[in-house]
Amino acid sequence: MVRSDVRDLTLEERLKLKKNGFAENPRQRDDSSDDDDQDHDTGDEEDEGQPSKKRANKNRPREMTSKRPVGRFREVLQVRKKATRDPRFDNASGKLNEDLFKKSYAFLEEYKEAELNDVKKQLKKAKSATRKAELQQELSKRKQELAEAKRADRIREATLKRKREEREAVESGKGAFYLKRKDKKQLELKAKYDELAESGRLSKFMAKRRKKNANKDHRWLPTQRKT
Repeated sequence: MVRSDVRDLTLEERLKLKKNGFAENPRQRDDSSDDDDQDHDTGDEEDEGQPSKKRANKNRPREMTSKRPVGRFREVLQVRKKATRDPRFDNASGKLNEDLFKKSYAFLEEYKEAELNDVKKQLKKAKSATRKAELQQELSKRKQELAEAKRADRIREATLKRKREEREAVESGKGAFYLKRKDKKQLELKAKYDELAESGRLSKFMAKRRKKNANKDHRWLPTQRKT
């Protein structure tokens, strides 16, 4: 039995109807549902002129509404994205010739030497402790850069000399010999020792290396048992 007014329902029934979405008058809801069924049966058009989502014929394209908001910023013409090109890593620039590069930019080494001497002069004239610390740090940094550059030059020259000898051996009829990783490591060590000998730090470096090896060997000696 359907009641005529929601006010006649108990509180429990009202809460149940509200939970299910039927808080309005059930009689009015029945009337509105009947009207909806009639509208659906008669096949009236959609409200507010909205097109139906269902196609009249499956072979026809679906009609979409043109009443859509247009963005404020529209891309009228597509702009081609600019691609950055670094000639250092581009194959079109050719293969790097280290000898030609070193000869072409040899003046940079002279500039670095001049800057190093300038930092030394500033360090002698500096009076503030903070300024002296900054200049000393800058001096150490520049010395390390020059030392690394000289070491790389020695390794490069030794490698080129070894390749030249291999090329001459192949031309004389001997088999091709490729530089192994072990031989390359020896060339690097020799270049490092030559650099230390030139700067007068070889004896100090060798003493430190012997001490390190002695401590490493000392770990394998048996410890004295406590009695």
